[in-house]
Amino acid sequence: MVVVLALITAALFGAGDFLGGLAARKTRVVQVVAGSHVIGAIGSVTAALLLAETVTVEALALGALGGGLGLVGVVLLYRRLAAGPMSVVAPLTALTSAVVPTSWGLLGGERLSMLGWFGVVLGLMAVLLVSSGSDGGSGGPEGSPAVTVQVVAESLLAGVGFGGIFIALDATETATAPWPVAAARVITSTVLLGALAIDRRRRVGRAGGQHDGTGFVIPTERRTLVWIGAVGVLDTGANISFLYATALGDLAIVSVLSSLYPISTVVLARLVLGERMSRSQGAGFIVAMGATELLVLG
Repeated sequence: MVVVLALITAALFGAGDFLGGLAARKTRVVQVVAGSHVIGAIGSVTAALLLAETVTVEALALGALGGGLGLVGVVLLYRRLAAGPMSVVAPLTALTSAVVPTSWGLLGGERLSMLGWFGVVLGLMAVLLVSSGSDGGSGGPEGSPAVTVQVVAESLLAGVGFGGIFIALDATETATAPWPVAAARVITSTVLLGALAIDRRRRVGRAGGQHDGTGFVIPTERRTLVWIGAVGVLDTGANISFLYATALGDLAIVSVLSSLYPISTVVLARLVLGERMSRSQGAGFIVAMGATELLVLG
């Protein structure tokens, strides 16, 4: 059951990233993130009222902490993805988001069998392979962004932020689920909307009181609105699934399997957009299946 929940988490995260990418083609990225988080906040609070057995200050505080760390991760990730190179940023962030909670769980006393260890190693390799968008070497095409210390540092910090969400959620009591996720979503939604409001006022001020069209504007295309809403539902569902998975199993195993989310993103891009998979991504699928089997047996 733990493996199933972890893989569901990965599938939901990946599908949310895919739809978020589609929505970002139609409107500003920050509006996609803010809009989806608001939807997620509404959905998670509703789910918490219906499902949670109890609520504690500690659970809400840990959820808020996770939301703050996740917000840092989102900001750094999109900042780096916008500047590139994506083929370096994506795998570094995904791998770090798996390594951080895995290491935390093992340092906290979790024990794995030999098969489990092999599964973790293979899982991390799969994350790296599937997250890589190209088979090329270190050079890349002429004119592509350089891999600087800042690129590496911010990619790693983004991964630490996402890993921090997993650690914070794992530290909560099962009976309070999904209140920690609700707290995380409320915090991030409030901060994002506040930042958008400040940004809009500043831009309007610079334009002499005339709105220049760069502030928060609700997309008029129905399909884009559906995509943004779906991102909020999928992302929240993934966090809730992760929460229950860690309640039943080890953080190390759940984190590695959950970090395989690029698989569903790549599959959807292939099926819906006709994008081709690179050889490294194909190899990542095979490695991921082997890792999953070892983690089940271990």
